[in-house]
Amino acid sequence: MLLNLTDRQAEQIAVLGRLCGIAPEYRDNWGRRWATSTATYQALLRAMGVAWEEPAHLAQEIEQRRRALRERLLPPVSLLPPVPRPQLLTLNVSSPSASPPPLEVQAELRSDTGELISWQTSGLNGQALRCPAHRERWPQRFAIPLPIPLEMGYYEVKLAVKVGGRVKEGTSFLIVAPEQTYLPDFLRDGRRLWGLSAPLYALKSARNWGIGDFTDLTQLVAWAGELGAAFVGVNPLHAPLPRPDADPSPYSPATRLGINFLYLDVEAVPELALCPQAQNLLADPLWQADRQRLRQAPQVAYENVHRLKNTVLTLLFQTFLHHHGAPQHPLTRRGQDFAAYVQTAPPASRLYARYQALADIFQEGDWRRWPASYQDPTGPAVAAWSEAHPEAVLFHQYVQWLATAQLAKVRQKASTSGLPFSLYQDLALGAHPGGFETWAYPGLFALNAAMGAPPDAFNPKGQNWGLPPMIPEALRASGYRLFIDTLRANCPPQGILRLDHVMGLFRLFWLPQGKEGAEGAYVYYPARELLAILALESQRRRTLIIGEDLGTVPPRVRRELARRGVFSYRVFYFERNQEGNFRPPDDYPSQALAAVTTHDLPTLAGFWQGEDIRLKRRYRLYPAASLAAAEENARPNERRALVAALQREALLPADFAPHPDPGAPCPEDVRFGLLEYLGRSRAALLEVRLEEVLGVSAQQNLPGTTLEHPNWRQKIPLSLAELRRTRQAARLAHCLQNRRTPSSP
Repeated sequence: MLLNLTDRQAEQIAVLGRLCGIAPEYRDNWGRRWATSTATYQALLRAMGVAWEEPAHLAQEIEQRRRALRERLLPPVSLLPPVPRPQLLTLNVSSPSASPPPLEVQAELRSDTGELISWQTSGLNGQALRCPAHRERWPQRFAIPLPIPLEMGYYEVKLAVKVGGRVKEGTSFLIVAPEQTYLPDFLRDGRRLWGLSAPLYALKSARNWGIGDFTDLTQLVAWAGELGAAFVGVNPLHAPLPRPDADPSPYSPATRLGINFLYLDVEAVPELALCPQAQNLLADPLWQADRQRLRQAPQVAYENVHRLKNTVLTLLFQTFLHHHGAPQHPLTRRGQDFAAYVQTAPPASRLYARYQALADIFQEGDWRRWPASYQDPTGPAVAAWSEAHPEAVLFHQYVQWLATAQLAKVRQKASTSGLPFSLYQDLALGAHPGGFETWAYPGLFALNAAMGAPPDAFNPKGQNWGLPPMIPEALRASGYRLFIDTLRANCPPQGILRLDHVMGLFRLFWLPQGKEGAEGAYVYYPARELLAILALESQRRRTLIIGEDLGTVPPRVRRELARRGVFSYRVFYFERNQEGNFRPPDDYPSQALAAVTTHDLPTLAGFWQGEDIRLKRRYRLYPAASLAAAEENARPNERRALVAALQREALLPADFAPHPDPGAPCPEDVRFGLLEYLGRSRAALLEVRLEEVLGVSAQQNLPGTTLEHPNWRQKIPLSLAELRRTRQAARLAHCLQNRRTPSSP
């Protein structure tokens, strides 16, 4: 192992790091330059599974990557535009001249739909492309036209090229994708729309089981249509760890390929009418008292909700098998529908059901704590257990089938309520290190590193999100299977998908295990290929894409996202000019969604009252007391700047002044004035969080805390029925009534 490094060895480690995508430096939000240290290179390379410890290994890893660039006939991934644009495939072929002799080509392409396409041609002339430096060490690069036009989609390509009497073979993952993501026609004429956003788990009603469910969401969608909203947004709906109380964050799920079954309205499942055992259980006074306590609690008790719903669903599943039959022998039309769901489910879905069943047996959702023989998803132990316990696996497929059907009804309700978007969903950046995805895709994730963010104004210590990043080389070698499946599982048809931390398509801030803040480094990802996949899946499902582009985002990233049709995510707190004043509405870009705040930031009421500062002081989130004092001293000026911005738009009286008490509640006129302020912006979409309508001061998540703060548990103070009757609801509809009309040219 290289303990006492020479300068040459340190330089080689840096070279290998850069070949693996590790950035040599970055600049933070204050413009300070941070160089990647040798220790950080070493730790991140180790997390990637790249050998560097011995001098021979180090040289071998460097040469292997350089040789791959020189010697491959085809790149690992090829991008082509859709017809009618020219479709040219890039090859590396050796030729003594600037132009190769006519090529003989044999090709076999298999599409993602299973179609096999073969062709053979001779006398094909290639178009010479610019060659890399040191031409004598590299083969020439040529582009050849495809004789058969390819439709948009994915293709596995096998190619054999004969030139100068020699045959060279190669493979590539081919992506034929549009240049831009989907944009609905009704946004092309300058129309500006608004929508409601709420944490689904936080919704209260007189009938749910202590957590918001899909029936609550259906009712919220109907109410949004009455108010004149265009969409309803929710937190990620991803499947949590089998014991969600351990980490209830919707941004740290077991997998993004499944749906959180806690959002099921169990009483809406058809099998309940056929199941006397479940009916008796629900009628039991002790059961009803338990459910009522969960319903009235100010915070979601995930473990108890999980226990109640899982108990009843187990009974309903047995009733389903009795009345409708197993998928192998369905007895009714409903049984046939479930059989079709099971038979057409992607392999990852079936494997997820196995993971869930094993977690039930071991009473442990973190697969890293399972017996060693079960930690390999493709091993004989998992296969044998699954074959011996088919009903245990089938139960979890049944639950996902129910969740899929209820979520589909929510989207249908949006259509019948007049909302132009089916649903506005959120896609988490990653998954829990002990969850399904890291178990099902071994070698794809760097388990000894975590994604995060460098220090910034709102989080001076930086952030460690505890999510293992995907290794760029492994992601590319896998043909982006998990990324594609994740988009397919989450893009709501004719809806909106928000990508959390969209900069992750370009680069991610990696933290070595046990490190924080500035000790990390950025790692680059194949952005062109990821964006092509995003555009293709967006167009296929007619889903508008919003990229959460907050934090340390280089201008070139925002420009490229805009060029690709991805909407920017503009949060009021950050929209300031060089003097520190809030930007006027006309300065917002049109290709954007505007919002007051996010789940990770203080609500407007909390910001106004300085609640975020008090919490960060209490939990010692400031690396230095001086930073806390500086933020506290700056907050009165920020309140005055906010008032001044609203006064410039005549949304507050000229003589309005903030209350001298820094802890005084945020006036309702300020809250609704700000919503109307953003409603006047050029941004095509406006997100209105329920917390802002009601003046809630508590934020849903406080980054940097785990058990100290009730993250992801706090409920909306009023039930849906109570919300409908509030004066604030009528005022909201009135102040945003013009957001359905086209903007002036």
